[in-house]
Amino acid sequence: MDFTEHTTRQGKRLGEDITSHYTANRAKESIFSVNTSKLDLKLLKEAYGLLSSREKHDFEVRFGCIGDLLSVMPGWNLFKAMLKFFVPEYQAFVFPQFELVLTIDEYHHFLRCSPAADSPNFTPQAQHMKFTLEKVQEMLQGMWGFSSEFLRPLVTTRDSSYGFDWNAALMALGKRLEAMTPSQRIIFVALGIYGTVIFPIYVKTIAPMVIALFEQLLHTLAFNPASTVVAETLWSMKEIWAKRSGRFLGCIELFTIWAHGHLKGPQFKALFSVPSATYYLAPPEGHHSIPLLGIHGGVTYSVELASRQFGKAQNAPYLDDALQSHFDYMSSPVIVNKVSKAHKMWERCRMLPIWKERGTRSQYEQWRSSWIAKLSLPWKVTNTKNSTIMDLTAKLELSHAQRYQQVVELKDKIASLEKDLTASKEICGKQKRSLNFAEEQRKRLLRVKADLKAREKENNELIEKVTRQQELKGKVIKWRNAYNNLLSDYDALQKELQAAKQSRQGKKENTT
Repeated sequence: MDFTEHTTRQGKRLGEDITSHYTANRAKESIFSVNTSKLDLKLLKEAYGLLSSREKHDFEVRFGCIGDLLSVMPGWNLFKAMLKFFVPEYQAFVFPQFELVLTIDEYHHFLRCSPAADSPNFTPQAQHMKFTLEKVQEMLQGMWGFSSEFLRPLVTTRDSSYGFDWNAALMALGKRLEAMTPSQRIIFVALGIYGTVIFPIYVKTIAPMVIALFEQLLHTLAFNPASTVVAETLWSMKEIWAKRSGRFLGCIELFTIWAHGHLKGPQFKALFSVPSATYYLAPPEGHHSIPLLGIHGGVTYSVELASRQFGKAQNAPYLDDALQSHFDYMSSPVIVNKVSKAHKMWERCRMLPIWKERGTRSQYEQWRSSWIAKLSLPWKVTNTKNSTIMDLTAKLELSHAQRYQQVVELKDKIASLEKDLTASKEICGKQKRSLNFAEEQRKRLLRVKADLKAREKENNELIEKVTRQQELKGKVIKWRNAYNNLLSDYDALQKELQAAKQSRQGKKENTT
């Protein structure tokens, strides 16, 4: 998937094409002022890039493919163009020839989290209580164990509440991010994506409501945020429609992927393709819609409209009764009862197979005609069938069973590779120890060799010294012999001299 190169140019052209093609018969044109300001994601992308391949694998296993949203260029031009065709009462984008509905099944496919039917709905218990500095710090400390002194300057005041400055936290951590455990790094980056990409409630900080939602996600093994994202998207679009201005609080990246998957060619369906589902989320028996709980309020999710995009024959969606479940957390006086009712209904939902029934039933044709007349749309609706949608949706790459089997095979393969890796590490360790021992022996031999050379040198010097001493001893003996000979000659001369002396004296006496 590479939305970075194409989405800005193609999204602008696609938005212009939608506006020009479907507004030819409009009597008037709705103008919206949408605030597109968003937190700079440069540091978040760098932090996600610092994760190792193993950490990214663990990241996807725990949080799905939300990291891929960082490479998606937001299609604001496309969003503004499609917003003109959004009908809040109908909870759908009504075009002259077909309709589009945001579906949990598609968002679940994009996020690739746990199955939607097995995961609980979001509990907005923290939405109607006042967030304090201590409460926000307590939630953040539970995630990483940072001290309150470190977190206090990072939790700033925002709209009488508190927000967490994620970018400032990353700058403050610096190299300490590398010293964190892999689990702490994964949670830190995931919170950044949830607070700045999926739920951008505030522009420069992460809202405490998102931190509360993320805390629930960490303590729930099968939490799927798809229903919460869809609810927040519908709630935010309804608010923009009511005020004709405002800031979109949903995930613009997911909306861009969803819109391109339905309205553009297959080049935008590489990784995030729109599924042709074999199962869909069904409401409890006797109900035709499901209340969804978002960050700011509850909305109605019409399963009848959603299932039509996956090939199910269309019945009347009973929107008149379903719209009663719309409520705002801050303004509704019976928030606890409505949240409890929504949770009980969600627990009774199930996944049902979709039978490929094309077309619509007669009761739906009658209902839709009367509903369109009530809406007083500023453009002419020329077609009441929805067969176009099935031609525009992409096919699901693998069925649920095949995907499950593939996951099992991948897990077995990973386990086998981990065993091979462990064995290879042991062999490498033994070889390393052998090499270290051989190196030590080599160094020892070198030391012995050097010692032998030193001793040989000493021996040679000693031999030379002994040789010189023997030569000197020979000379001394020679000189001593010569001396003795001289002494002998001297004694002989002395004797001769004495004899001569005596002889001379005797002659002298005789003469006298």
